[in-house]
Amino acid sequence: MKRVWILLFIIIVLIATIILRLTCAQQIFADKDDELQYILTELVNKDKMIRNCVLSVAKGDGSFSWSGAAGFADQQGTPMSKDTPVCIASITKMYTASLILILHEKGLLSLDDPISKYLPEKLIRSIHVYESRDYSHEITVRQLLSHTSGVPDYYSEKPENGKSFFELFLEEPDKMWTVEDTIRRAAELKPNFHPGKGASYSDTNFQLLGKIIESATKKPLHIAYEQYIFHPLGLKHTWLTGHPTEKIVKTNAPADIFHSDINISQIRNNGTYWADGGIISTVNEMIIFLKALNNGKIVKKDTLKSMHDWHKLEFPMQYGYGTMYFKFPGFINVFMKLPPLWGHSGSTGSFLYYSEDLDLFIAGTVNQTASQMKPFMLISKVIKAIKSDK
Repeated sequence: MKRVWILLFIIIVLIATIILRLTCAQQIFADKDDELQYILTELVNKDKMIRNCVLSVAKGDGSFSWSGAAGFADQQGTPMSKDTPVCIASITKMYTASLILILHEKGLLSLDDPISKYLPEKLIRSIHVYESRDYSHEITVRQLLSHTSGVPDYYSEKPENGKSFFELFLEEPDKMWTVEDTIRRAAELKPNFHPGKGASYSDTNFQLLGKIIESATKKPLHIAYEQYIFHPLGLKHTWLTGHPTEKIVKTNAPADIFHSDINISQIRNNGTYWADGGIISTVNEMIIFLKALNNGKIVKKDTLKSMHDWHKLEFPMQYGYGTMYFKFPGFINVFMKLPPLWGHSGSTGSFLYYSEDLDLFIAGTVNQTASQMKPFMLISKVIKAIKSDK
C-alpha cells in the first residue's frame, strides 16, 4: 500500500508541475519582483482552497531579497501582508531542537541522557511499552530529536477503534487541552518500534523535549525561547502561542488557517500546540532565524552538522535533529527542478528552507492543511523565477 501512495505522489507531482510550468511560461514579467507577486496572486485566485499565502526569499550574500503576500488574512477581509504573523506549525520543531542543542553546548543536558533524568515518572509512565517491555525510562534526548524513539504520535495516530487527536480537535474546536494530555495520549497508543531501531515522525517527541527544556532551564518554555533565541536574534514578532507580548496582543493576529473549507484557526489556541508546533512568526523573522542557524550564530557549526545527521523518514524526506532534508530523485527533478533543501515544513502548509546550491533562503505558508504538495509546488515555481536570467 505504501508503494501505491509513493507512486501516486510521484504522478501528482509530475502532472501538477507540468501544468504550472506551462501556465507560468505564457506570462511576461518586468522583473523578478513582478513575477514573484504574480505567482502568489495567481495561486490564491485560482486555488479555492487557499485563502491567503505569504512568501519571503533572500540570497545568503544579500544580493537579493523579496517578500510579498496575497489574499485575505481573516474573514473580515483584512489584506494579507508580508508582515502578517502566521502559525509556523511544525517548523517550531527546528526552534525546539536548536534550543536543546544550545543547552547541550552549555552543559545543561546531554543528548544521550535518558528522559527520565529530566521528567517525572508520572508524566512518562507507559508511553513506550513494546512487546511487553516498558522502555519509557530508557528513551534518550537524541532519540526524541531524531524521531527514532518509537514513541507514537499523539496528533495523527489512533487507538484501536478510536480517533486521532486532530479528529477530536475538529469535533470540539472550543475544548481546551493540556500538553500533558498530549504526552499521556502516547500511553494509549502502540509504539512503532524499539527505541533507536527505526524512525517514525512523532509530535509527542517534541512535546517531551519542551518539558525537558523547562526542566533543564527551570523556566517556562516561552521564556526559554525568548531568552535563548527570540531576544538574541531581535525577533520582535515571534512568540509561542498563548504567550504574546502586550504590544503583539494590541497590534497583531495570526492569519486564518483552513482544513479544506473549515476554518481551524481557533483550534490552534486549544492548549496543545506547543514545543511541537506552537510558534507564531512572520516570514521575514523566520528567515532571520534560519540564516542565524546556518551561519553558526545559534549553535556552533559542528553542532549544526550533527543536526544534519540525515536518516530516512518518509519519502522523499530525510530527518536529522529537528531538521528535514529534501532531495528529489532525478526522474522527478527533471520536472520539479528543485535543488536539495534543508529546513522544515509544517502541517498548515508552512515552510522554511535553505538551498546551499543557490545560497537561497525561502519561507512562507499557504495556511491550508489539506495538501502537503502545494507548498512544494509553490517553492518550485519561486525557485524557477529566482534562477531565471530576466
